[in-house]
Amino acid sequence: FWCIVENIAVPDMVKRRGPEKNWGIVEGKARRIANLTDDSEKPVGEWNSMRIECVGDEVKVWVNGDLVNHGFDCTAKKGKLAIQAEGSEVEFRKFELTPINLLGE
Repeated sequence: FWCIVENIAVPDMVKRRGPEKNWGIVEGKARRIANLTDDSEKPVGEWNSMRIECVGDEVKVWVNGDLVNHGFDCTAKKGKLAIQAEGSEVEFRKFELTPINLLGE
């Protein structure tokens, strides 16, 4: 997760984000929260699948079936969706939005 303007909490916050005194949601602060895994992406040239569930103040993210992030106490509970890439070209396919009632396991 990247905490930009809004904030997200995760288990093991200090381990995944660094010392609490450095946390923040603005430039110059520790805004990145490390993923639960580092090896879920496929090799360059292969398609990755991503599933994102947002319910209430929780967000869960899977990459290729692996749970890579679970955040809670999210300060943004509604708003616009955006997809982006930073620093390189990226392609998206089969982008689907599905209403849900409960977070997955």
